[in-house]
Formats: sequence, C-alpha cells, structure tokens
Amino acid sequence: MNKLFLFLCCFVLASTAFAQQKYWQQEVNVTISVSLNDQDHSLDAFETIEYINRSPDTLHFIWFHLWPNAYKNDRTAFNDQLLKMGRTDFYFSKPEARGYINKLDFKADGQTIRMEEDAAHIDIVKLWLPKPLLPRAKTIITSPFHVKLPYNFSRGGHIGNDYQVTQWFPKPAVYDRKGWHPMPYLDQGEFYSEFGTYDVEITAPAAYVVGATGILQDGNTLSAIKKNGKHNIEGAKKTWHFKQDRVHDFAWFASKDFIVDHDTTMLASGKVVDVFTYHKNNHKGYKQAVKYTKAGLHHYSIHVGEYPYLVASVVQGDENQASGGMEYPTITLITTSDSGQNFDATIVHEIGHNWFYGVLASNERQHPWMDEGMNTFYQKRYELQKYGTYGFLQAVPANLRKKLPDDEEKWLLNIMAKIHKDQPIETPSTKFNHVNYGLVAYYKASRWMKKLEDELGTALFDSCMRQYYREWSFRHPYPEDFKWSMEKNSGKDLNHIFIELHNSGSLSYHDHLEKKKLKPSFLFNFKDTEKYNYLNIAPAIGFNAYDKMMLGALVHNYTLPPTNFQFIAGAMYATGSSALNGFGRAGYTKYARGYKLEGAVSYINFTQNQFPQDDPSIHLGMRRIVPSLELTKYDKDATSTRRYSAHWQTFLIKEDQLDFRTEQTPAGPIDVIDKKSNDRYVNRLSLSISDNRILYPYSFTLSTDQGEGFVRTGLTGKYFFNYADGKSGISARLFAGKFFYTVPRTFLTRFQNDRYALNMTGPVGREDYTYSNYYIGRNKFEGTGWMSQQIMERDGFFKIRTQQREIGSSDDWLMALNIVTDLPGKYNPLSVLPIKIPLKIFVDIGTYADAWQEESSTGRFMYDAGLQVPLFNSLVNIYIPILYSSAFRDYVQSITAEKKFARTISFNIDIDKLQVKNLVKNFPL
Repeated sequence: MNKLFLFLCCFVLASTAFAQQKYWQQEVNVTISVSLNDQDHSLDAFETIEYINRSPDTLHFIWFHLWPNAYKNDRTAFNDQLLKMGRTDFYFSKPEARGYINKLDFKADGQTIRMEEDAAHIDIVKLWLPKPLLPRAKTIITSPFHVKLPYNFSRGGHIGNDYQVTQWFPKPAVYDRKGWHPMPYLDQGEFYSEFGTYDVEITAPAAYVVGATGILQDGNTLSAIKKNGKHNIEGAKKTWHFKQDRVHDFAWFASKDFIVDHDTTMLASGKVVDVFTYHKNNHKGYKQAVKYTKAGLHHYSIHVGEYPYLVASVVQGDENQASGGMEYPTITLITTSDSGQNFDATIVHEIGHNWFYGVLASNERQHPWMDEGMNTFYQKRYELQKYGTYGFLQAVPANLRKKLPDDEEKWLLNIMAKIHKDQPIETPSTKFNHVNYGLVAYYKASRWMKKLEDELGTALFDSCMRQYYREWSFRHPYPEDFKWSMEKNSGKDLNHIFIELHNSGSLSYHDHLEKKKLKPSFLFNFKDTEKYNYLNIAPAIGFNAYDKMMLGALVHNYTLPPTNFQFIAGAMYATGSSALNGFGRAGYTKYARGYKLEGAVSYINFTQNQFPQDDPSIHLGMRRIVPSLELTKYDKDATSTRRYSAHWQTFLIKEDQLDFRTEQTPAGPIDVIDKKSNDRYVNRLSLSISDNRILYPYSFTLSTDQGEGFVRTGLTGKYFFNYADGKSGISARLFAGKFFYTVPRTFLTRFQNDRYALNMTGPVGREDYTYSNYYIGRNKFEGTGWMSQQIMERDGFFKIRTQQREIGSSDDWLMALNIVTDLPGKYNPLSVLPIKIPLKIFVDIGTYADAWQEESSTGRFMYDAGLQVPLFNSLVNIYIPILYSSAFRDYVQSITAEKKFARTISFNIDIDKLQVKNLVKNFPL
C-alpha cells in the first residue's frame, strides 16, 4: 500500500512537472470598425478584443501597445533611435506632421479599466483588470480610439493622401513562458504579437481603393474590389470588410491612384491563392509584380511549407522610403524603385516574411535573425536558382565591379570583423548599430543558415526545416526551440553550429588558407583579398606656388578589409623647382574590441619658399619625419558614436634657410646667397573626446606642443547647434591657449619663438610650424596675390588677416570664440546662381594677455564678422570680413596698395574633411 501510494505521488508529481513544461500561448481575437478622414489624416475607431488566457497563470493586468504615440513628441524611444541612426527628420518635424492615439476608454466585460502609463514610454500602458483573469478564462476588452496619422517617417502614416495604416490600434503585448514583452515602437526592431482572428471594417471616401490583411468579405475578386462596395447612407463613402484568422497583426493601405491587378495561383496541394498587386502608373516593374509574387509563394511553399492563407497582396509604396519593403500578414508594402532582378528579389523577400514573421512568429525584437536571416537565406536561394547570382552591388559599373569581390557580403562582414566592430548574430535589434543590423541580422545570419545546410546536406536540411515549420506554425518559437527541432529531426548534435550565433567575428569554415601572393594592381583592388596582397600603383599629382605642378606615381597596399601593416609611398617631379619630392607613411594597427592602437612613421619633403634671383632662383625645401602613436577608444555600446583618443607625435623637421655670406675672390670680396639647413623638433600630445552624432555633435581636444625653449598648450571645443531643417545650424568653436617658456623670456627668445606664439587671427603658412596643413603659397607675404591670403583653423581663428604679429599675437595666453551660422536660402543672394552655393555668417570675438596691459592699443576684446562661402562641402572656405575691431580697421587703412577690401579676404582648405571618418559618417570606423 505504501509503495502504491509512493508510486501515485511520483506519478502526480511527474504529471505536474510535464504539464508545467507543456507549450501554451495566449489567444487574442480582434474586431475593429474604423473610419478614415482624409481631410485631417485621422482615424476614428472602435475595437473589441477577446483575450483568452491560455497560460497557467492568473493575470491581474495586461500590457498594451499604443504605438501611434511613438510619433507624439521627440521624447520617445522611436525618436531616440532615429537620432542614433543619423536621422533628424522626425525630431525637427512640425506638429501637424506628427501623430498620436487618444480618446481611449478601456472596459473589460463592461467595467472600466484603470490605465497606468509606463514610466519610460508613452506608447506603452498597463491595463489593470477589474477582476483577476484565471487560466483558461477570457475577457472582452473594448475601447473607442482616435488616431492622428503622422507623415510616414517609418512604416506607417500618410504621404499626401496615400495611407499606410500600420501599427495603428491598441494591441496587447505578448505574454509567454518568459513573461510579458511590452516594447516601444522602433524603426529598427520589429514586432512580437499574439495570434487570433481579425475582423475589420474600414470606411473610407468612395474615391479610395483599399488593400488590407486578409480576405475581402464582399468577394475576394478583382471585380469585387473595382465595384463601389457597400455604400453608407450619404453615398460618399464605402466600407471594406476584411477578415483573417491565424494572424497576429492587421495592416491596410488606401489610395485614390491604386491600379489593381489580380490573378490566382495553385499550390502543389491544389490550394488556390488569390494574388493582388496595388500599384500606380509610375513603376513599370509592376507589370511583372503578380508573376514575382506567385513565384515567391511557390518557392517558400516548396522549401519551407505550404502557404497557409488564401490571399497574398503586394502594395506599391513611396519610393523615397528607404526600407525597400515592409511585411504584414498576407500583404506587403514595396518601396523600391528597382526593376528586374532586384525588384523580383524584393517582392519575394517580403512575401517570404509570411512564413517567418507571419507564421513562425518569433520575438523579432530580441531575435531578429529568426525572421530576417532565415528569410534572406531563402531569398538568396531563390535568386541563385533563377538568376545564378545574388547580391546588392549588382548595379555597380562593370569596370569597377572587376575590382570588387564576387562575394560582397563576405567582404563587408570581414571588414567589420577585422576592425572588431561586428556583433553576434544573436543580438537584440535595439543593441545593433545601423550597419550591423543589415550586415549581421540579415546577411551573416543567412550565411549561418547556409552553413547549417552544408552541415546537414540539402535534403536533410530541407526536411528538418519543413518539420520545424509544421511543429511551430502559429506559435512563438525561440532560438532554443529551433535548435531542439533541428537536432531532433536530423538526429545530429548541432551545438558547434548554434554556438556561433553568439560569437562575433567571421563564421569559421576551417578553410585551408594558402600563403598570400603579391599582386600588382592599378589604383586599388578589393577582389580576392584572402589570396593576394595587392601592390597598388596610382598616379600622383600635386601643386604649390614654388614647386608648381608636380607629377609622379605612388604605391600603396591600402585595402579592405584593412591589413595590420599599411603603407603608401610616392615621388613627384616638381616642374617649378626641378626637385624630386617624396612622401610616405607606414603604420601598424592593432584592432581590438573597444579600441584601436596604431604606431606609424611618415615622411614628406617639398619646397616651402623661394628666393627669386635672375638665374637660378633658390628653392628652399623642407623635410619632415613624424613617428606617432595613437590610441582610440570606443564606447561598449555599439550604437554609440562617441570616441576617445590619445595621440603622440614627434615632428622632426629640417628646413632650408637663406645663407648670406661674403667670399673672397681674386677680384675681391663678393656677396653670396646660398642656403643652409636648420633642424628642429616639436613633440605633441593630444587628448580628445568627440561624438559625431547627428544632433548636436561635439568634440574637445587638449593639445600640448613642446619644442626647444617653449611649451604651448591649447583646449579647443566644438559644438554644433542644429536648426529645425536638420542640416543647417550654428557652429561654435571655443579656444583657450597658454604659452610657456622653458628658457628665460628675453627679446631674443621671444623673437626665436615668434612662429610658435598664440595668434588671434588664423595662422598663415609660416606659422604652421609642424607643416600639418596644406598651403598653396605657404610663405607668400602680404600683397603678393591670393595665395598669400590662406589661413588655417587654429588658435583664435579670426578670419581677417594681418602680417603685423603684434596685433592679436601672444606668448602668454589667448582666448577666442568663433560662431558660424547658415544663412537661410531665401536670404542668400547666391541662390540666383544655377549651381547651389550656400552662404554663412561668421562672428569671432576674443581677448589675449597683452590686451589687458595698460598701454594696449587694441582694446581688451577684439572681433570680426562677415560672410563665409563654403565650397565643395566646406573643403574650401572663403571668408569676407565686413565688420572688425578698430585695431584691424587701422591696419587695413595703413595698407597703401589698391584693392584694400580684396586683401582682407581670406580662405582656408580644411583637409580634415577628406578623412574617411568624415566622408562616411554613418560607418563605425
């Protein structure tokens, strides 16, 4: 008896344990009646939700998504993410372009529900139920609601009077075995919702054609769509009634300009599916859209599992939306302007989401690869079978294509892996930076799927995937469920494959890598970089006032993915000086997760001045060697654009100077003008923090230079205040510098260190004492032409020039503030020109040590203001001073030559604009 009792206890416990492990999921059935107002772009609706609690838990509340509120203001997760992605269009949008949801009055079984707003997100609320919802019980939740549709900043809204109505109604969050999953609306990062039946009536002005999730209840045929439909009493509107079971979302689209094409296709089982396309006359590719849609339905039905619905629709969206497409149950929006293979692939990709996003409805916010990666794998298989190739660089010109890799996906992934900026496949959508979301969640994950196929063999892999689809259709599989299914159905241990989902770096294929061969190439080459070390040869060209035109050649090994050791070297013949000028740089970089360390040495020589004689002229050259070490540190957050750096450089400089001497000859003493070399050095340590974010970017740099007899330190801060257009704004630059002597401060030492002094005005060529800037006429003195009017951004950076260094020069301390603001187009007199040339206004104000002396003649504060003309995206800037302080005015008046105004104009060449990190701002270098 005791043994029997013990057996029964064990049986009950085992049964209980088994029951606790049994899969369950909630059921949510939704009925909505909605009316579109196309005058104010709004919706008025009433929603009824049958919420069935199939969990083993008693529920006291239900989390709800009110995602239209993501567009309500600029304090939402949606807005924050757009800014991180480099977009300011929503942040600076006008109130009428934004959206929201209101007029909510939730009731459960007729009783009022207390609604508690989420502390962090205005598009999430908690509904406290009037009474606990027991397991296997249900409640009926109702509410009216009003939606102001935003301009389509993301997936939904309106563009003019074309409507993309998505994520538009109050929707319960998922409650599964891992708990509640409330989540704010995001642009990058998709969704997770409960399955049920959707029954939706859409009332719209009669001129509109509506396409939506599910089956049109008035007859799912082309004639039913084209006829007027069920009119209301006024006769100016019509109602479209759609219904679909076993879906977890509902989207609809409306336009007065839709042209509807229709056909049917029969699947292998004999099931007939209605295929619709809603398009306009401006995209010729839609003549083939029905055919592409049918091909996609057959492709996925064969390789994954039969399409479970009776309708599939494709809708043309706005081509200015960069998404390419966006999927919803039974219907997809296509926003690409491509045609041919790319258009075909886009439609098939979006249709394919019906299997992975639609039927295998994983938590895509947490595991985006389970939809995007799996679906991309089958899209690529479709392209390979049909076209023999796939890829997103197909549009590259043929002559350039020869220098690009055949497998551009692998190439781009290897670039990111090499610089340790990639992320694991198993990364939540919110943690991916924008580059990796596409490269990893889509393409690397699809390659991982290919690796899984190769491991199992195509036949077994396809069998396992079809079984996985059967087992988990209309459920919510997690990665561990997918792994369990594949291992169970294949009979193989796949742990070594699945572990790679959590690893960064390249997928390990254990390929036999041969020793790379050296191969010459013209300009550059990125093809087969795993086989070849390219020695790239390219022409070199240069110019300055003394060397004149310089022509030559260079050789380099720069490539992508970058090698640890990189070099460039070149030589140019100078037509003006008849000199052979050379340049070169060699560096070794250690890339690591979170930082980059580079040691390098560079060399350059060119002519920096000229002493005119009858024949020949004396050309004064310079030679500079710079060893350097730079450490760059990145934030752990991959979405961050902030970086920190410490940079050490030693400038070893040899300059030619004129040597005047007298020589004795049989005819008597003669004066000889020759040149001699002078050696000097400058040590520089720079510490900086910068954030190249799209909104209010900034940088702060503390730099200290040390040379013979002096130490010079300066703090430079830059900040950009965006205007509402998101492109223009105010640039502010603050400089504070201090000069120290390490030798006694005498008249001689002050004279010897004059070129190192702090300057209120932008330094001219001679004051670029490290030769860090490109000057056309480096030592041209005032009045010798436009080349002498070049300045560089350093120190006070006043735009008005003066050769009298006592005006605004200091070997003590100096402070300055530079403000530059864009001039709106309607006030820009250059807007009448056929080419677009922006115009800016600059204002500089500063002070320095000498200005605070009693005998100062400049006043304590100096200023200038005027117009700035930026050319070539601000690579070259022309400054036209109009107002300036008395010290500068007196100086200008003292100029005896003509064209005084023209001689106040200055320009600079901002070579920092050519740095890769500034050219490609959104790439996480």
